[in-house]
Amino acid sequence: MENLIIEAIPSIKGAATIRKIKKGFSSDEKYIIDYRCLLRIFPKNNISKRKEEFDTIHQLSQFSEAVPKALEFGLLKDKAYMLLTYLPGKDAEAELKHLNLKDQYLSGFEAGIELKKMHKLPAPSKYPAWSTVKKKKSDRYLFQLENIDIDRKLKDKLFTYIRKNEHLMEGRQNTFQHDDFHPSNILIINKRFRGIIDFQRMDWGDPVHDLQKLGFFSKQISEEFTKGIIDGYHKNRKPDEEFWSLFTLYSAMHIVSALVWGQKGSHVQKELFRERSLEVMADHENFNSLIPNWYQ
Repeated sequence: MENLIIEAIPSIKGAATIRKIKKGFSSDEKYIIDYRCLLRIFPKNNISKRKEEFDTIHQLSQFSEAVPKALEFGLLKDKAYMLLTYLPGKDAEAELKHLNLKDQYLSGFEAGIELKKMHKLPAPSKYPAWSTVKKKKSDRYLFQLENIDIDRKLKDKLFTYIRKNEHLMEGRQNTFQHDDFHPSNILIINKRFRGIIDFQRMDWGDPVHDLQKLGFFSKQISEEFTKGIIDGYHKNRKPDEEFWSLFTLYSAMHIVSALVWGQKGSHVQKELFRERSLEVMADHENFNSLIPNWYQ
């Protein structure tokens, strides 16, 4: 089957090495071709969104060398595909435990620098205001949160904090968002940062929002790596109060969406998301501190 797929794409026909990638949460079929290309195959039903992803990767590669280059987008008999350059390395979630604290920090620092470069790409000119888009999503999740069987005080704390601070989103930038920026999508090779991958969830909006998952998925892997991301993103300047205010607001919003999504998964996932949500709140002293404990 794999050979039939490859033979149907002229630009890689006759490839010597084909390796299927099974890791990851994406439903795409993924293959490494001759250790130089990454082939992603997917259904045609969302082709316009995937073409936007492909075109955006092409634009991003002009800002950062840490992004794969977009080579080809096409149709197969009943599916579609994109061909990207292959970035070697292993995901940071697996590799960070093999690095000393200094190398963990430096890898995060370099990742933060490259993410900042990507945020130079502006949203399409007619894209709606970020505050409008995000508030609509946030309101939907807050409504769904009411139907979840969790502590009433936790619901009230999240609702009150978000409502009190959501005005901070008004007038914010509209730029590229990776929207799934955490160690599993960051590559490390030879103890150094190599690249950022998996742009399937890309979106447009406030660039600070791209850091919302650090306290939920990154800090648990390595606090040094996570602090490095923040420092690299700011190029060693001290993050200001505006940044931390937005960071904490988006962290609170992510907790709400995580609690809602956790209900749709397994019992294990439900409990994990609940534990991580409480951990993020504790890191911010139940939102009495804008700067999380792991950064201070």
